Amino acid sequence: MDARLSRRLNRRWNCHLTTTGRKTGKPRSVTIWFVLDGDTLFLTGGAKKPQWCRNLRACGEVRVVIGAVEWTGVAEVIEDANFARRIRQKFVDKYWLARIARPFGGYTRSVPVRVSLFEPRENP
Repeated sequence: MDARLSRRLNRRWNCHLTTTGRKTGKPRSVTIWFVLDGDTLFLTGGAKKPQWCRNLRACGEVRVVIGAVEWTGVAEVIEDANFARRIRQKFVDKYWLARIARPFGGYTRSVPVRVSLFEPRENP
């Protein structure tokens, strides 16, 4: 991804993630924090495995919208403890609320997710 586009998008707080419901097969969307690193998007879900994490375990194909840019991609939950810790740290570095929550257990057990993004499409 173009570095200028990446910087512009990383200034945003939220992305819209759409997964496929594991039981219904219908689209399910959430608004969530993200960290964009090149062509990889990182997400974290609560320690109790939110529904969107359960959905993407069943079907990893996702749609992501940040501002006016949309991607499709393939998501996976990260199981490697060291890599998971590095992903969580990215959120602590980007979001001051994550930094505040850290001493109270926030972003220490969240479910880390990596989304490999395909070509972006800018919406008018």
